[in-house]
Amino acid sequence: MENASETEVARRSPGIEEALLILIERLALRGVVSADEAEGMLKVIAKSCDASAARASNHFQLIDQLRRLRRDDGSSAIGAQSFDPS
Repeated sequence: MENASETEVARRSPGIEEALLILIERLALRGVVSADEAEGMLKVIAKSCDASAARASNHFQLIDQLRRLRRDDGSSAIGAQSFDPS
């Protein structure tokens, strides 16, 4: 029974990982998270294995393009609400 469970996990993992990659990318594109934050999350996923690194590479490129469009301001999160009380 454990073998079937491991097989199921191995089958679903790439799909879940891709969904996370897309979510991170879209949050960055909408300005909810900064390019720096998105890149940090992508690095965590990419470190898990070579296949994950390969899947994340296109997302890294897109985040890099986004950073350049924002004039190299990787900390900018234009769509996020400010919680500054002033």
